[in-house]
Amino acid sequence: MKKKSKMKKSATKIILLLILCGLIIGTAKYFIDHKENSVVATSEVKKLMDKNNIKESDYSKTLEYVLLNNIYDEKYLNEYKDIKFNDSEDFENILTTFLPKGYKGKEINYIFKLSKKNKNILKELDYKDISNYYVIKNFNASNIDRYIKYNKNNDIDYKDTVTRVNLNLDLDVYTNTKEVSDPNSLLVLVNKYNHLPKNYKPSDIAYTDGAYGNQVPMRSCAKEALLELIAAAKKDMNLNIMPTTAFRDESFQTTLYNKYVASDGVKKADTYSARPGYSEHQTGLAIDLRNMALSSNIRFTDENYEWLHNNVYKYGFIIRFPKNKEDITLYQFENWHIRYVGKDVAKIIYENDLTLEEYIDLYITEY
Repeated sequence: MKKKSKMKKSATKIILLLILCGLIIGTAKYFIDHKENSVVATSEVKKLMDKNNIKESDYSKTLEYVLLNNIYDEKYLNEYKDIKFNDSEDFENILTTFLPKGYKGKEINYIFKLSKKNKNILKELDYKDISNYYVIKNFNASNIDRYIKYNKNNDIDYKDTVTRVNLNLDLDVYTNTKEVSDPNSLLVLVNKYNHLPKNYKPSDIAYTDGAYGNQVPMRSCAKEALLELIAAAKKDMNLNIMPTTAFRDESFQTTLYNKYVASDGVKKADTYSARPGYSEHQTGLAIDLRNMALSSNIRFTDENYEWLHNNVYKYGFIIRFPKNKEDITLYQFENWHIRYVGKDVAKIIYENDLTLEEYIDLYITEY
């Protein structure tokens, strides 16, 4: 009984200690947050406050700034209290631009945290409620109306909303497209919204043995990495993998796509085959593989794929159209289709369960 009583008392002490710590932290945070507004105004500022009939309790560093810089407007007195003063060079410009648009003080605090590019975009727009989006890493102010509309029509969180809209997934495929700026980049994104220049062909094509006794063309960097991957698969799993296809020129892709359309119709063909100019096979960085021990229509067992999924990144590849990401890639899951991006990028994509689209939006595109 005594032992139980001691344990009970110890538990009570711990709980009380936790409550006390919480109170201390909360109190400290309160004073930190309100420290700015508790600073005593200088005599010069007091005179200006008296002149404008401003109560002492309304003092803040931001209020002091607008008074001394002759940009005070009584309409925004309550907002000045909520705006955290900072010494950024655009402090005055942000206040005089966004307060008249109808932004509240706390919303203006959000705006200070945005990139210069996003600030400039918002300056050209009427009031926008960015409270759900400004903290998201890949927030693009020019897409705010699309974010709001897409989120309203889809049951997804704000973070996914931003990524999907940035990737143009709220727009019709093959109609809102642009030509890629650098087709030779290892990270070139070719999909249903981004196409290659007409008849593009990489200049560093190399050949390696293929699954059907053929020579398969691909970019030289992809070939070198593929040979390492093939050797590792043989060593680790006694898995004999070979490429079936890699680089395809636009003419070949046209013939292939038209064949699929004739067989399955446009809608279905678009789920597994790219239209001419929109195939990443044309980059020479995408490779289709097969297990030579299986028939060509099976390609890989679940065990084979598990090894590929967990190992291709070590050699600079990613599974380009992974399972459960069909709504991002807009292609059905393909366990045989890998894409060379380089080891560093492949590792990030693998460890964060991303697609190439998501990686570029989160890590490459500047907003």
